Amino acid sequence: MQVRMIAGVVLVAGSSLLMACGDDDDAEPTPAATTTASASTVTPGTTPAATAPATLITIDIPPEGAHVSTPIELSGTANTFEAALTVDVLDATGDALCARSIMATSGSGTPGTWATTLDIPPPDAETPVTLRAYEFSAMDGSIINLVERDVTLSTERPPLFITSPECGATVAPGSALVVEGRGVVFEAAFNLELRDAAGTAVATASGMAGGTEEMPFSVTMTVPTDAPNGKYDLVAFSFSAEDGSVQNEFSVQIFVQA
Repeated sequence: MQVRMIAGVVLVAGSSLLMACGDDDDAEPTPAATTTASASTVTPGTTPAATAPATLITIDIPPEGAHVSTPIELSGTANTFEAALTVDVLDATGDALCARSIMATSGSGTPGTWATTLDIPPPDAETPVTLRAYEFSAMDGSIINLVERDVTLSTERPPLFITSPECGATVAPGSALVVEGRGVVFEAAFNLELRDAAGTAVATASGMAGGTEEMPFSVTMTVPTDAPNGKYDLVAFSFSAEDGSVQNEFSVQIFVQA
């Protein structure tokens, strides 16, 4: 504190206290004025945490890094335009091995669930593949809301599988469709159905494969001449020896296009 005497007045720097010379020593000093800062204290506002965009498509099964066998079973959730989405499987070079267009239980603002299979011939050695689920933009047709899972495809061979036509092949109405594959099923007998989008069989055929060991097969079926353009499932299956139920389904999605 700095004190100076000017004209008989004691000035105390930094204070408003003034004492005149010659005042009674017993006089109580005038209390120093309390100065209140006029500037208000600004409390920073709380910035809301950024909200992550909603995940519109998920793959819940299989999990990342899983070992899977063909037919590859997939399931998840979706909230897509008109409930439509596509799932596919890519090899290590990024080439599509199979793709399937499916529908979730709901969409367009209402979350739903989905489940399907990707049916491809088994590989000769364990193979890394990428599973994807996505939708196509209603505005420009581009892939949007893409999710991926990296898994390993095992060499396990299903009892019945189709090698030709490949997943995504296009056939014409009225054409002869040659179906090739391999199998080992009860009494060597199996059936083929070409099913429309509603699951109705529009063409059928039967064939023979191996009964005790895997054998190749080749069956020709005719695509109906009045089959509308669109996606169809070519399904191979056999019947259970125990109760006659359908088993060993292997389904390849193909397209009929005039």
